[in-house]
Amino acid sequence: MKRIATLALLTALAACGCGTVREARQAQDAVAGRTSGEASHAGECPNIGSTLPELVGYALENRPDMAAARLAVEDARLALKEIAANAPLASRTPWTSIDASISGGHSESSAAAHFDDLKTKTDGSASGTLSIDVLLWDFGRNDANCRAQSERVLAAELDLTSIGYSVFEEVAEAYFTRLQDEALLAVAMSNEVMRAGHLYRAQAMLEAGEAQKLDVLRAKLDLAEAREAIVAASNELVNADARLADALGIEATWRKAIPPSGSSLHRTVRVFGDTVFPSKDMYDFARTNAPNMKVARAKLRAASAAVDYAIADLMPSVSASFALNWSDPLWYWRWGVNAAQNLFTGFKKTTAVDRAVVAMNQAATSVDSAELALSLNIEMAINERDNAREALATAEVSVHTAKENLDTVYGQFAVGDASRVDFTDAVADYVTAIANYIKAFYRGQIAEAKLFALGGVEPVYE
Repeated sequence: MKRIATLALLTALAACGCGTVREARQAQDAVAGRTSGEASHAGECPNIGSTLPELVGYALENRPDMAAARLAVEDARLALKEIAANAPLASRTPWTSIDASISGGHSESSAAAHFDDLKTKTDGSASGTLSIDVLLWDFGRNDANCRAQSERVLAAELDLTSIGYSVFEEVAEAYFTRLQDEALLAVAMSNEVMRAGHLYRAQAMLEAGEAQKLDVLRAKLDLAEAREAIVAASNELVNADARLADALGIEATWRKAIPPSGSSLHRTVRVFGDTVFPSKDMYDFARTNAPNMKVARAKLRAASAAVDYAIADLMPSVSASFALNWSDPLWYWRWGVNAAQNLFTGFKKTTAVDRAVVAMNQAATSVDSAELALSLNIEMAINERDNAREALATAEVSVHTAKENLDTVYGQFAVGDASRVDFTDAVADYVTAIANYIKAFYRGQIAEAKLFALGGVEPVYE
């Protein structure tokens, strides 16, 4: 009966191990194609969506750096589980303090004789051992190690959040850049239409004797330059599509999978409202709520716990052991209590304490550095937001003024009261004013997105 129970226990343990091995083999098979370049992680062309929330959601789910951050969290949690498995009996998890092992074997030997008389016949017996070791008390080593790793788990989770905000910021910047380049392409096309109309009118006036050939040649040159501007704007839009695809975590060749946004000459896309808080208020909030600041402080707490572990490692450890032995057909058992203390290890353990203190001070310095970087980034982002807002207000006035000037010059040119130079300058001023307005508008939207990321605040979409 005892043998049946032991066999059942061994079978159950083997089944658990087989399940782990099976999952490990499946994971190996899943990445096998990528080790040789035969398969790509990309798969089929994705269905993404066109609004910024849809794009951000896709990137958060599919970006490789997000997947890597999730795996880092999983690894940190497994490391904590591994530390908890070594807890002593005097802990919150006393059942993990027990290490049990079983061994068995069979050996035989021949009778002793000179080499010439050595016989082939052997005699022997089977044997087995069940050993149980229990760590009774480790003077706080495991507890300090658990506290340090718990903070590392928290840091990994917060780092995942921080990377998520970075992904949001990258996607938002690429998205607004794409909207800007779409609108600038529309501006370039509008400029071409105006230049073509000017050429047509100049040719008609030349035929009527109301203009010179130089006016027609200049109009042709203006039209050619307008078409060159369209080519350049188209190239910028293609590059913006590729950068957006990269921000989403998809292959650049799939940029056509991203639907048009609808941005045009007469329609800018507002996604974020205007914030009004000053840099001081933003900094006071972000220094305790920004994910990267929380990560730095969690790493500092982990380093402090590592000092506790290094100090506890100077103390002895107390353990107990029990063994049950069988050598067919006899049984015997033994038990004992052990206390171990290193008397001299070449100052390794005291040096470990000193290094742990240095590491803690380095982590504290990292907190200070993160606060300084956060202060600078917030100040620059808010300055960018305010400057873009001022530039937008100025550009709006310039657009209205340039449009009024263009209408006036256009009417005067039709009756011969304005020169071709006046008309060319008026068109150029109008196109430049619209382009400046578009750039200022999307500069402001990019700055607003950066403030969400810096402060660790969930984006509010309009």
